[in-house]
Amino acid sequence: MIARIGGTVVDMFDRGVIVDTGALGYQVYTPALFNLGDQVLLHTHLVIREDAHELYGFQDTQEKHMFMNLISVSGVGPKTALQMLTMYPLAELVGAIRSGDAKAVSLVPGIGKKTAEKVIIDLKDKLAGFTTTEHTGSNDLVEALLSLGFKDHDIRLVLPSIDTTVVLEKQITTALQLLKK
Repeated sequence: MIARIGGTVVDMFDRGVIVDTGALGYQVYTPALFNLGDQVLLHTHLVIREDAHELYGFQDTQEKHMFMNLISVSGVGPKTALQMLTMYPLAELVGAIRSGDAKAVSLVPGIGKKTAEKVIIDLKDKLAGFTTTEHTGSNDLVEALLSLGFKDHDIRLVLPSIDTTVVLEKQITTALQLLKK
């Protein structure tokens, strides 16, 4: 088992990075955003399937444990769990699950209403050690941007820059301006 990988980010792809450890380069799927040349230390989980061995890397052990909790739910695979951690900050995802916000969980591509409810039922009582924040209520904004064809990764980058106290139309306009850049 590969528990951690440290090194330099030498390449990036849609859902992850290539980490050069000196003599080896590891392809690691990660929800974190890095730049070329960044020095990283990722806590990893190796998923072995019949057709592939895939490494998933996380900036801290809490994020890794959440990933492992998510993939323990029937119907949630590693790519979907990664998508959930990419779309929401960890504390916000935990908050959505604890509060039973199936709508927020189902906004993640690949998660339908039934799977979202299953995630909530299966994990609600298993997240005692996790810190949480109240879900921000940007569900309508995220849903609107997803329906316009934007990727969740790009949406997540602009969400912190948007004033959620203004009307939804203004939020969408601001998000569209940021996403055009």
